[in-house]
Amino acid sequence: MGEMRRTIYFGAAAILLVALAVLTTPHQKLPREFFDQGEAFFPDFNDPNKATTLEVVDWNEETGSAVPFKVTFQSGRWTIPSVYGYPADGKDRLAKTAASLIGITKDDFRTDNVADYEACGVIDPLDTTNPSVKGRGKRITIKGENDVVLADLIIGKSFEGREGFRLVRVPGEKRVYGARINVEALPNATVIPSGLTRHM
Repeated sequence: MGEMRRTIYFGAAAILLVALAVLTTPHQKLPREFFDQGEAFFPDFNDPNKATTLEVVDWNEETGSAVPFKVTFQSGRWTIPSVYGYPADGKDRLAKTAASLIGITKDDFRTDNVADYEACGVIDPLDTTNPSVKGRGKRITIKGENDVVLADLIIGKSFEGREGFRLVRVPGEKRVYGARINVEALPNATVIPSGLTRHM
């Protein structure tokens, strides 16, 4: 009987040791940079037809100045406010640009270090507090009714080694990601984009 009791004690002690080891073993934590990987940048923006305003801001390194362009739907027509409210055929271009930003996901975390922004080309072209004239990206802002922001993104340089990917950052946020973007759908503020013709 004593031998059996001793065996039971040893067995119970072994179970306790195993349980203790499991409870005290440090669990591997997912690095914080991967927490939101794969998430959409603008999960609530899923209908390009809700867009009523397109704002594009490019950067001219030679002059060290931002080059803005805007087309908006007002009073039943599309207009270019910066050109004295000239009417514009902007619906198709706006829908195309809006569609290119719908579903963009945070595919690859690159950095959250502000010092890397210039190399990534994601400095906000509207940031007047940053003295750098290099490394500024193209900022695309899409708004809906009542100027509600549907999408707002700074698009930087190509993501090396990832075809079709660009480095991007949401204005006001620190994290830089690699994301697949159809850059051909993005207008250029330095010229009147294709599809935004004036009615003369």
